[in-house]
Amino acid sequence: MNAKLFSNRSLHDSIMFTIHRLVGFIVVLFAVSTDAAFQISEKFKTKGKFECPMEYGVFANPTNCRRFYTCNGNVPYDTPCPTPLYFDDAKKLCVYKSKDLQCGPVPVTTPMPTTPDPNAAPSCNPTACKLPDCFCSEDGTQIPGNLLPKETPQMIILTFSGALNVLNAEPFGQLLNETRLNPNGCPIKATFFVPHEYTSYYYVQKLYGQGHEIAAQTITNRQPEDFWPKATTEEWVEEVIGMKEILHVFANVSRDDVVGMRAPFLKSGGNKMLEVIYDYGLDYDSSLASPFSEVPLWPYTFDFQHPHKCISSNCPTRSFPGIWEFPLNTYATDDETGGTCVYLDQCVFPDDPEIVYDFFVYNFLRHYTTNKAPFVMNFHVNWVTDDSKVTALDVFIDHVLEAYPDVWFVTMQQALHWMRSPMKSDLAKSFEGWKCPRTRSPGCNIPRTCRVKLYDGSRTEIRYFQVCGKCPERYPWLHNIRGTKEGKRVKDLVQKSTV
Repeated sequence: MNAKLFSNRSLHDSIMFTIHRLVGFIVVLFAVSTDAAFQISEKFKTKGKFECPMEYGVFANPTNCRRFYTCNGNVPYDTPCPTPLYFDDAKKLCVYKSKDLQCGPVPVTTPMPTTPDPNAAPSCNPTACKLPDCFCSEDGTQIPGNLLPKETPQMIILTFSGALNVLNAEPFGQLLNETRLNPNGCPIKATFFVPHEYTSYYYVQKLYGQGHEIAAQTITNRQPEDFWPKATTEEWVEEVIGMKEILHVFANVSRDDVVGMRAPFLKSGGNKMLEVIYDYGLDYDSSLASPFSEVPLWPYTFDFQHPHKCISSNCPTRSFPGIWEFPLNTYATDDETGGTCVYLDQCVFPDDPEIVYDFFVYNFLRHYTTNKAPFVMNFHVNWVTDDSKVTALDVFIDHVLEAYPDVWFVTMQQALHWMRSPMKSDLAKSFEGWKCPRTRSPGCNIPRTCRVKLYDGSRTEIRYFQVCGKCPERYPWLHNIRGTKEGKRVKDLVQKSTV
C-alpha cells in the first residue's frame, strides 16, 4: 500500500519534530532537577482523583467499568476501553461482558520488600566495559562506539510474539514483501518470538527461509502468569532451550540462528532465566520493560546493573557477562490519552488506521530526534488479523522507507551485529552484518498435518500441528521435545555452551 494514502506525511513529521524540539527546550529551561526534564504533560494526569496502588501497572476505574487507569511512575492516566468492551481487573484486559467479568478493583497485594542481593552486579564502569563483548552507560541512553546521533543509523526492529499458524501467518507476506528494501538494497526483515503451542512449523520454516529471525519463547506459555518469575532453573531450561531444539527439529531452523528469547507475558525469570541464557549460549533477552522517558534506552549487556527502573517483578540482579538485553521502551501517545504500553496492541486505539499511524510516528520520532536508540516495535502476532492495524503498519513502513534514508528495518540479531561493531550511517551500506542473508531452504509447498497424542502427566489428548518433514510419534512437549516414544529431558539432550 502506498504511503501517499495519508497526505502530507513529511510535513506532518517536520511539524512534530519542531514541536518536539520546542517542548524539549521549554522543559529543560524550567527544570529544577535532571528528573524534572523528563516530566510528562500535566494535562491528562488525574492527580487527586485516583491514587496508584503501585508505581507501575494497570488498575480498574472504581466507578466506571468501561475505563481503567494506567500508572506510570505513580502517575495515573484515565483510559477508556473500546466500545463495547469492559475492563476486567483480574485479567487486566478489556473484554466482552460476561458473567465472569470482574468489574471493579481486585485487591492489590503489596509486594514484600526484597533483601538486597549481596552478589549484585556493580554499577556501570565504562572504562572496564568495552565492545564487542560489553556495553553500558550510566543512564542507558548513550550510543555504542561514542557516536553522535547524526552519525548513527536509525534501526527499526519489528518483533512479533506468539504462535504462527493459518489464522495469522499469511498477512506477513504483504507486510514483509521482497519489494520493501533497506538502503543497501536488501529486503527488510523482522524477528519472531515463537512459542510451541498452536504453532505451525510450516509457517515458521517459511518465514525463516525468507531470511527473518526466529527466536525462542517457551514451550507451554503456561498460566498463571506468576509462574514464570518463580520458575526454577531446570524449568527455564526445559521451556526455552527445549523450544530452541523444537524449532531446529520441526522447522529446520539452524541452532546457530536461534540466539535470543523473550519470556511469556514479559514475566522475567530474573537471575535463573539469565543463568540459562548464559549457560546455553544464547546472545540476548528481550523481556524487561522500562518506564517511559523522553530519551529512550539503548540495549546493554548484563556485565553491570541494568540502567533503568525494574517494572517487571523479577529483574536480574547479578552479572552475566556478554549477554545483551533489548529493553522494551514504553510507548505513549502525544497527548497521553491512550495510556502507556510496551506491546503496541496493549495501547487503546479507535478503529482508525490514521490515528494508529500517528501513534507510530510520534514514538518513532522520540527515537529519531534524540539518541537514535533502536525503535523496537513489539506486537503480538494477532495484530495482523485486524485490517485497520495492518493498514497503519503498512503505511508507516512505506512512509519511513521513503522519507528517511538513514532508517533500516533489521532483526534483533542484525542490530546486535551493529552494536558489537558500530559503523557510521554513511558507511552502513557496506556493513557486513546487514548484507542480504544467505540463501536458506524455502520449506515446502504443502505441509503435513500431524495428528499425535500429547502425554502430560495424567492428561492425554490429541493434538494437531503442521510440519514439512516427518510427523513425530508423540506431540513434542516438556521432557519429550523430539516427540519420541521414550522422552528425555533437555539437559540430557543438549549440552551447555563451552564459550
